Amino acid sequence: MGDFVPSTNFDDPVSSGLFYARYIFNLSFAATSTTIVSGAIAMRMKFGVYCIYAFYAVLVYSFVAHWVWAPNGWLAIRGVHDFAGGGPVHLLGGFNSFLAIKFVGPRKGRFDGTRPERDFAESSPTNQLLGLLVLWFAWIGFNCGSSFGITEEKWLVATRTAVSTMNSSAGGGIMGSLYSQWATKRTYVRPYDIVNGILGGLISSSPTSACVQPYEAMIIGAIGGVVACWTNEMLFKKRMHLDDPVGAVGAHAVAASWGIFAVGLFANSRFDGIVVRDGLFHGGGFKQLGAQCLEIVAIIAWSTAAVTPFFYIVGVVFSRNPKSPRAGLRLEFPDQQDYPHQADPRIHNCREDNIDLKDVIEHVREDKELLKDVTEHVREDKEFLKDVIEHV
Repeated sequence: MGDFVPSTNFDDPVSSGLFYARYIFNLSFAATSTTIVSGAIAMRMKFGVYCIYAFYAVLVYSFVAHWVWAPNGWLAIRGVHDFAGGGPVHLLGGFNSFLAIKFVGPRKGRFDGTRPERDFAESSPTNQLLGLLVLWFAWIGFNCGSSFGITEEKWLVATRTAVSTMNSSAGGGIMGSLYSQWATKRTYVRPYDIVNGILGGLISSSPTSACVQPYEAMIIGAIGGVVACWTNEMLFKKRMHLDDPVGAVGAHAVAASWGIFAVGLFANSRFDGIVVRDGLFHGGGFKQLGAQCLEIVAIIAWSTAAVTPFFYIVGVVFSRNPKSPRAGLRLEFPDQQDYPHQADPRIHNCREDNIDLKDVIEHVREDKELLKDVTEHVREDKEFLKDVIEHV
């Protein structure tokens, strides 16, 4: 089984310790690449199918990780620089998400006009921002940890990476805020734009954080943030009708592609502790840029070749119908009323299709504050009353 099932070398415990450190760190990268898909197919894919995918995705990731980081990896030999997993983790996970969404399809009523847009609004901006805070802090470990130590020149790489990572996130957050103002015509700032903007900045910092100046990192993060927000809403949602509840494709696949590409533009060979050619903006010509573009194309091609047949075969096995793999992948309920009973209405923003008006009236009589809240909401949103009347 090789390094997939490690064992301790009692004759050289130090080498075993170093190997275990690399093992657990890379395991976290593999898990991250796998879990990106979970948000993209939320509320649609069967749990058993996702569990099978999770095991398979680790194998898919391992090939790309070897290409990029192993001394004899074919992309590494060609000079590709991807410091903290923009390609193996984020681009791969993001494009796998794109393929998964295509196979399972959108949520019911998402794009056919049978349900109002508010049914698909984010249910908890508080949880979104809390999750962002956790990721934001963890990204220091994600990027700085890729130096694999603090001895010799590694501490120079780690500290430089930390500053670049924070600057990228700041640039992404600023652009996410500005994008939100533009998208809402200066009406308000949407929390998910801030989340995707900052994540876009962080993700674009993963390939670049060790080889660029701090001010360049802010520029890279700003572009990463705005492309994540714009592609998620304007391209994938409105034009391609891609139902991606968490914006995984734009934030991970697109922002990561930009970060990988940015190495070919901004890379500086004078930094200690890394080996990289100068990018286009530092007089290095197109050689590094070409290598980075090769990484993007190779990962997208590998994802398509490895994941497309996986979802098709698993879907056919579960559905027993070669013409309908979606039926085997997708979580379906025979009756529309079944879904709300198996989910938390507040968390999943779901509702029952048939409401007993007597129960509603009785509930309002028992809770006077509820009546005040409903009345106030109707005054602020006239469409809400129309929806309630139609629903009842």
